[in-house]
Amino acid sequence: MSAETIVVYIDEKQLKAQKDNHYSLFLAKMVNGQFTVIWQSMGPLDTVDHPAYHFRNTFEISVPSYEVNYGTLKTTEGSVTFSAAGIAQTVSLGQTVELDELGIFAPATNTGTSGEITIKNQLAGNPHAVLLDSSGQPVFVNTESGMDIGTATLTPVDTYQIWFDNYQDTGTIIAHNVSNAATVTFSGGNREQSVSYTADGQWVPGSLNAAVDLHGVGALGNPVVVSVLATFSSALTTVAVTYLLSKLINKFPAGLHPTDVEVGGANSLLTLKFASPGNRDLLAVFGVDKFESAVDQALRAAKADKASGLQGETWSLREASIGVSF
Repeated sequence: MSAETIVVYIDEKQLKAQKDNHYSLFLAKMVNGQFTVIWQSMGPLDTVDHPAYHFRNTFEISVPSYEVNYGTLKTTEGSVTFSAAGIAQTVSLGQTVELDELGIFAPATNTGTSGEITIKNQLAGNPHAVLLDSSGQPVFVNTESGMDIGTATLTPVDTYQIWFDNYQDTGTIIAHNVSNAATVTFSGGNREQSVSYTADGQWVPGSLNAAVDLHGVGALGNPVVVSVLATFSSALTTVAVTYLLSKLINKFPAGLHPTDVEVGGANSLLTLKFASPGNRDLLAVFGVDKFESAVDQALRAAKADKASGLQGETWSLREASIGVSF
């Protein structure tokens, strides 16, 4: 199952302001023309079972499989109107299905384009493509034009909103109209997007680089130590803890490996420390975002490994801290 990833950055001043207001962070998805809340932080502060929002927050939203089908043109002869359809075929984003000249779908193959569903059509008569969700409910019906012989492409569009608001003790709800929300839309091959809440309270696309002031550490010590903390949505299993302590380091790019990995906080808090002589230069050019991005990417790579025990886990990153090593 594929996923859409949204990374939300919150400026440090706004982070404090929103928490002081006791606001929660909300994520909603458009369903049947309305935004439905699919996640909210349980208040502004972390608890054992419910991490709150921090400088960098990562949402991985599973994208379910779809079904494709077709419908023939309606024809009328006297008092009889006739149309036909095939048997729906399950397909995921990035896959291709073939529809033969008899109107029979072949099983989906992983030969398509990321973010799209491809139909290779050999059925004459310009059948109309139909896209359904995993429960068989129509998502899109091409009523404008039928499929020619050849390739047809369907591109599902997913739209999300993100905002701050008072915590609401409820399950899935229909979001009310909010005055200041970020909108993120996935269409086509892009499976990851970033959005930031700036110091002046505006949502903008892209990431924030946290300002880094190294005057405080000056020449007191070298190397500069950067610490990144990841809070998991639930306590990690023994398998997951063992994997993180022994194998997570292999998921980092060359030249940016953590020098220390610790798991604490009732197995729900991961601390990674970077103590390289090159940290000063990296911080001066990229800020702490370089380290936070490396941690997030390494965790996502680990999650994709079935042996990691991280399947189903989500996490949020706290703003990195900077110190020195003597």
